[in-house]
Amino acid sequence: MEVGYARASLRMIAQLAGVSHSLVNYHFGSKQGLFGEVMSLTLMPSQVLGEALRQRPGETPAMLARRFVGTVVTAWDDAHLSDPLVAMLREAMAEESMRSNVAEFMEREVLAVVATRIGGPDATVRAAGVGMCIAGLVMGRYLLRVGPLVALSKEEIVRVLAPMVAVHLR
Repeated sequence: MEVGYARASLRMIAQLAGVSHSLVNYHFGSKQGLFGEVMSLTLMPSQVLGEALRQRPGETPAMLARRFVGTVVTAWDDAHLSDPLVAMLREAMAEESMRSNVAEFMEREVLAVVATRIGGPDATVRAAGVGMCIAGLVMGRYLLRVGPLVALSKEEIVRVLAPMVAVHLR
């Protein structure tokens, strides 16, 4: 929290905890893994998004977007997976130091994964477009619990949101 997600290294964290770097690496595998454990995340967003955006042979951007949005909704609709993320996001909105660390984590471990998967010279901008679409879904359906958004089925969300995501995957 003191130095932020990007500047914190596993070595620094291990030293402050009074343990060896290899011990932290063995138990958590990466800084992302440690962050997930600290935040009690059972779902690592970058892993889910990275896999969901793995384009298959012959798959159009529209098909990829439908599969991607469906994967996101399936994960977030599972309370066991999403409850820790919802709690983390609510805490981040209330506490500035937490907000900046979560924002840094999302930028490096989520948007960067999306940008890498979609590729191209404007991948970062297109990843931001995908992120904005998903952020709206998460905010309305899972954080604010807006009635009409909560009432939508997975299929309805995919039908409405996938075309917006597909624009950024082209």
